[in-house]
Amino acid sequence: MRVLAVLYCYPPLLVPASICYLKLVTALQSQGVEVEIVTIDPATFASPGEIPLDPSLESVVPAVHRHVVVRSPESSMWIKALKRLDPTRRFTHRWLEPKKREWTGRALRQLREVDPSHYDLVLTCSQPHCNHLVGLELQERTGIPWVAYFSDPWTDSPYIDYARDDVREFNRRLEDRILERADRVFYTCEEMRDLILSRHPRLDSAKTGVLPHSFVKQWYELSETPPIEPFDGIKMLQTGSFYGPRTPLPVVEALAGLHREGRLEGRLRIDSYGGMAPEHQRAIVDAGLAEIFRARTFLPYLQTLPLMKAHDILLLVDAALSSTDENVFLPSKLIDYLGSRRPILAITPERGATARVVQAAGGRVCPIEDAAGVRQAFESLLDQDQVVQQAREEGIECFDHRRVGASVRAQLEEVLR
Repeated sequence: MRVLAVLYCYPPLLVPASICYLKLVTALQSQGVEVEIVTIDPATFASPGEIPLDPSLESVVPAVHRHVVVRSPESSMWIKALKRLDPTRRFTHRWLEPKKREWTGRALRQLREVDPSHYDLVLTCSQPHCNHLVGLELQERTGIPWVAYFSDPWTDSPYIDYARDDVREFNRRLEDRILERADRVFYTCEEMRDLILSRHPRLDSAKTGVLPHSFVKQWYELSETPPIEPFDGIKMLQTGSFYGPRTPLPVVEALAGLHREGRLEGRLRIDSYGGMAPEHQRAIVDAGLAEIFRARTFLPYLQTLPLMKAHDILLLVDAALSSTDENVFLPSKLIDYLGSRRPILAITPERGATARVVQAAGGRVCPIEDAAGVRQAFESLLDQDQVVQQAREEGIECFDHRRVGASVRAQLEEVLR
């Protein structure tokens, strides 16, 4: 089987989607699938600061039969000027929505000569959601079977804030067209799949499937563990950025009371590697927790994996529910946590993908809505209570990249049949 995968971002870019797609390509190739990929030139990635690059990732990038690299115009002066002149996309949404759409025109030009007989199918992955417009046009032009993979909801996502109702409706019409035309639609978890089915009647449930994130066992041994300062208490690790409605404040508020009672010093230390808003860092300092809940900068991805194994407990903090009855997000870092086989404490909505997966793997779930419960979870740690059960292999091994790759290949073969 030969697959053309439209990915947008890929190593050495150090963003979550880049890591997810690297593992997806690795999983597919482990099952004998030939993969050709389409990505942007990392030098043209529009970033609010320095472009996040991790050259060490190239050591685990599998060889592909073809890699089409597209110089995205997103960083050009004229695109930036258009976005500044029309921040609500009142006039420019047909060219700039969904997010990053400006790269798709150049991608399609470089794929203009695609030979339908060369590929068995096209796989488009989001984020960004505009990638699916490439799959739609390729399907209409060539008739190649097309699979659309959503790692996040599109117009139903609480993380996307549209400045105008007409822009939201424009995106929704595009999403419905893609859901209707794609030969198969994948989501990262059953909860997300069920949400989209309930809100998009044009989507046929028979052509939907689940493609979860995965971990690669071998990667945990490829890098030396970064130096860790000696500490006799409980060492807790959190990786990944806090952004949008996902904040560290539930943890800060729980720890602040315990700290005022003098119960944390020398007994608990949390190191958080990733992005955190300045106001959240100030909240940590103001609560006197600067040496207990320590905000760290990003690490190269492969270094975070052995670091997980070197800590006592891994901490995951989700966002509270806002527009859904259950959490429909399955964080990729949670799956990396599982691969380390360390105990997990998840502060997350009681119902949803994260809670289900953590409990199946033997971790502890603390409802994010229950402030007293969050505090009690940390008190249990300090009292050396059993915070988590033994890791349950059946709840972990299902996310091994080879198992995920075999499942995906079987679903792709079903599309072709």
